[in-house]
Amino acid sequence: MADTEAGDVPANQKVEKVLKTITNDLFAQKASSLLPQLHSWIEHPVSVITFQPDPTAFFKCKPIPTQSISQFSQTSYGKGDQVILDFGSHRVGYLSFHLGVEGVNVDAPARLRLTFGEIPYDVTENLHPCKTWISTSWLPDEIINVDWLPADVEMPRRYSFRYLKIGVLDTSPKYKVRFQDVRVRAVSAVSPHLAAAVPKLEVEDRELVDIDRISQVTLRDCMQTVFEDGPRRDRRLWLGDLRLQALANYCTFKDYDLVKRCLYLFAALPREDGSLPACVFEKPKLSPASDYIVDYDALFGPTVYDYTLASGDHETAIELWPTVLGSMKMALAHLDENGQFHSDATAAWKFLDWSDGLETDAGMHGLVLFCCKEINKLAALISKPVPFANIVSKMTAAALYFYDESRGVFVSGPTRQISWSSQAWLGLAGAMDLQSCLKAITAAMADPKAMKPLTPYAYHHVAEGLARNGGEEQCLKLMTEYWGGMVKAGADTFWECFDAEDSRKSPYGDCHNNSYCHAWSCTPSYLLRGVLKDFLAKRQTE
Repeated sequence: MADTEAGDVPANQKVEKVLKTITNDLFAQKASSLLPQLHSWIEHPVSVITFQPDPTAFFKCKPIPTQSISQFSQTSYGKGDQVILDFGSHRVGYLSFHLGVEGVNVDAPARLRLTFGEIPYDVTENLHPCKTWISTSWLPDEIINVDWLPADVEMPRRYSFRYLKIGVLDTSPKYKVRFQDVRVRAVSAVSPHLAAAVPKLEVEDRELVDIDRISQVTLRDCMQTVFEDGPRRDRRLWLGDLRLQALANYCTFKDYDLVKRCLYLFAALPREDGSLPACVFEKPKLSPASDYIVDYDALFGPTVYDYTLASGDHETAIELWPTVLGSMKMALAHLDENGQFHSDATAAWKFLDWSDGLETDAGMHGLVLFCCKEINKLAALISKPVPFANIVSKMTAAALYFYDESRGVFVSGPTRQISWSSQAWLGLAGAMDLQSCLKAITAAMADPKAMKPLTPYAYHHVAEGLARNGGEEQCLKLMTEYWGGMVKAGADTFWECFDAEDSRKSPYGDCHNNSYCHAWSCTPSYLLRGVLKDFLAKRQTE
């Protein structure tokens, strides 16, 4: 996305033709009946901090406590003053505080700027101007006016943050203000009791324990009335994120009803061609976004299959079966007579990752083959005719078109690009034997010219591709390097994108519009507790 101008939507996201949505009212009603109770709890800041330059740190600064909260509540602030509070870890919820006053009288409103920070950059730099093609209305700051003091102030919007910078833009010469009882009412579909009840990860490696813990916090903070992609931005239900969140949820919180609700929300909004929106809006009423992504659409079926395996709820899977088949049509339209995927068959958006310049043919071939196999398994599970046996056979044979035997990797596009994502998806699809798939993934990872992923979404599929093909040790190594790299960088929750060599790397132009608690980054808990469970148990006993 590097060459996208600020304010200009990327070409693959521009909507040229809007197909009619055929709303399924029954599914919408079922989703509504599954609306979860949001649990809430009160959290307070732990200290007043300042940031000092630190060239060795990921964000080139480090927080230094300068004042206790009790001291802070007794301190008066006037025009031009500002202070940064640290809540100690990530929070999603509603801010409130008591605004006290000291002076002769209040002869003008108190004007405040509140800036909510997930990372130090949010509160150490000016958020404006922000060069990005995503709307800057997502930037987490507010200017408020309080007319009558003293007053209790309750912010109506929900925020996602660890740090809170309070700036006094103006009062009057006759008074100053005090901030007392600053608190956040944190919210999640996961209660504190349920979060605490998740069994501990039984490994001796402290780094893996930390990665698992942060994964769970990331997932918890994204679990609201739906599985949000990020509680800071976009606060929406995206299909690709949902699949990964649901997998992590099955290994931790086990909230099957929230997954079921989200499946019904998507199934309620098919287009006339059967395809499903890549994301949906809950408010002000249930509606589809204009985004339709081929790979997300295809992943609906595997998400239903994972849910059915985890929950044992065959009835829902049977009810959603026609939607599962319809959601594959857009992907299958890209196959030629030999079963080979062609990205240019339609202008539809193929995602895989935000890596700039990623060739998607090979990776999409693997993803669609994977989805067909998973849907065939779902059919067998719920006693339906297997729909894609012939397609799987054709696509498995056609996968060899992408294989470069001399280099032992899959290549994609006219430049025969080698990317981690291509190897990951063809490996997950079982396009070749385990040894060949593992060799392809590790060869690409060792090639400095290969296209690397940018997002945890793509890194997850590389990690799982390694583990599923006999590379459990390589999977653990990748996890400790990538997600462990975020831990070392100071992450309280895992991020939308991460580049250990560039703290400002972003698909959106400006890092201030990144989401630093993001759904698709929560999967280490699934990898550690699900995919690698037996391997880790065996390693513990050796």
